[in-house]
Amino acid sequence: MSARDVIMQRLKEKKSPQEGAYPLPPVVTLGDQDASPERFEASLALMGGKMLSLQDGEGVEQVIRRAFPEMRNLCTAVPEVEGTLRIEDLETHEQADTVDVMVVRAAFGVAETGGVFLSEVELKDHLADVHLAQHLIVLLSKDELVGNMHNAYQQRSEFRTAGYGVLMSGPSATADIQGVLIRGAQGVRSLSVIWA
Repeated sequence: MSARDVIMQRLKEKKSPQEGAYPLPPVVTLGDQDASPERFEASLALMGGKMLSLQDGEGVEQVIRRAFPEMRNLCTAVPEVEGTLRIEDLETHEQADTVDVMVVRAAFGVAETGGVFLSEVELKDHLADVHLAQHLIVLLSKDELVGNMHNAYQQRSEFRTAGYGVLMSGPSATADIQGVLIRGAQGVRSLSVIWA
């Protein structure tokens, strides 16, 4: 039997490792556990995102209209905001291309990166349409923050149950070879978060 045959035979016998064969270390050993809103806000700002604050007596939709006074088409995936269009009513990507502002609720946020997790559950199977909107507003509960990506992976079931998901930290961005940063290059031009 050749060396190649021996190796191939061993591979066939072993196949892939059993579930749990390589467990992650305990969460407490995996970086900064600070899941505070302050850390999230600082990280979001670093990535080009911004926080929108509710003023006295203001609802979520009023904050959005104050932040985007020129907005014509507000698409919503949340019951808190009426908007001009529901995300479920988008039938074509061309329709989504006319959306000035889209508002969604994130399943959770990651304080270390200022990222928000969105899946087909939150987006009602309209992931591509979110990226066609000009501006994205994300509603996020302070109770749904985790400290870092290790926490997110280990503690949030969405990583195992979502058919697809995206972690967004600020607006779309790209940098050319000279290091010139352009925000809003291939996706949303701005990403804003409201504690709600």
